[in-house]
Amino acid sequence: MAEEKRREEQEFSFVKEKIKKQPFYQNRTLRRAGLQILFSVFCGIVACFAFVLVHPWMEQTFEKQQVTEITIPQEEDPDTESEAEEEQGSSQDPVVITEPQELEAEDYAVLYSKLKKVADMANSSLVTVTASSSDTDWFNETYESRRQISGLLVGNNGVEILILAPWSQVDEADKLQATFVDGTSLDAVLKNYDKVTDLAVLSVNLADIAEDTLSDIRIADLGSSRSLKAGEPVIAVGSPAGIAGSVKYGNLVSAGYKESVIDGSYGLLITDMERSREGSGVLLNLSGQVIGLIEDTYLHSANENVLTAYAISDMKEIIEHLSNSQDLVYMGIHGSDVTESTAALHDIPEGVYVAGVEPDSPAMNGGIQAGDVITGINGREISSLSQIQEMLLKFSREQVIRVVVMRQGKDGYKEIECSVTVDVMQ
Repeated sequence: MAEEKRREEQEFSFVKEKIKKQPFYQNRTLRRAGLQILFSVFCGIVACFAFVLVHPWMEQTFEKQQVTEITIPQEEDPDTESEAEEEQGSSQDPVVITEPQELEAEDYAVLYSKLKKVADMANSSLVTVTASSSDTDWFNETYESRRQISGLLVGNNGVEILILAPWSQVDEADKLQATFVDGTSLDAVLKNYDKVTDLAVLSVNLADIAEDTLSDIRIADLGSSRSLKAGEPVIAVGSPAGIAGSVKYGNLVSAGYKESVIDGSYGLLITDMERSREGSGVLLNLSGQVIGLIEDTYLHSANENVLTAYAISDMKEIIEHLSNSQDLVYMGIHGSDVTESTAALHDIPEGVYVAGVEPDSPAMNGGIQAGDVITGINGREISSLSQIQEMLLKFSREQVIRVVVMRQGKDGYKEIECSVTVDVMQ
């Protein structure tokens, strides 16, 4: 019995063996979790180092910079300026020349040397804009055409350098490049334009411009054209001869000529210098200030062969609007002022006589017709074309304005109100 019991105990002795627990560090689940934690810590350390190294570059590249609005100082009333000049002149002792001076050849050399210095000073405000376009010829071969025009630095809004240039010369370009005074060339883009004046503003990213280049360039000094008179000397710089960097010297033939344009009129400066078909740039006074923008849009038989320029005083608000990406809307009328004497002479109401209306323009679509006399806009009495020009600068695209016109019928003139939805000329 005892022997049988001993045998059974031997047969089932494995049941009494002690089972040892597996060490925790050999547990597969725990090991996997531990590796994940170590990997996460490693990635975190790498990310921290990467952020520290890349953050300055990211901050410079992607940080949203605040755009500063471009403002062009308003000019003083010409009458006030002339009064101040008279007072200043009266307080100074008159200069009396007692002995006539004869000019020698060397004197002319000195004179033109000084004029050249004035022109050279303006170079830092000038930019050569290269407009490139691709096209195909008769044999379906692709070729690239390039033209160079002169641009003017008109603003720095903290994000972009702004360049004024002729719109018709850059409108259809596939690529635009701006070359600054130090020879640096950078890509430019069309920012805004005005088809009426044929002006456009291009922009170059400020972050792309090197510090050395920024120190060499300067925003143009826009002077005043209100007090200019015929006979005053002027300097044409930029590309007045159709070649970048060319310079011309001359005099004003007329400083008070007004050119009628759509919805207004602008002053033109007519010089005695020969006009170039490819000419562009600006007119300077002897102080180096910009007094005119060379234009090639409004030419007549009387001045088609001479260099003309927009009077800068009439362009300042246009430049400011274009620089700030604001709408420059139009109605589409060609008109003239009906003064009190004109109204009495021709027996028509005072206001702005509509001589013509642009096809498919806001004015035509709003019901304004040739022969109407505009007497009011949005409740304001209108007596001159310049008032319409001034009001349009305050309107925005697709704004509906109320235009009151006097229209002649069988029983005389009758008041009619037209709703005009102003727009940007395309």
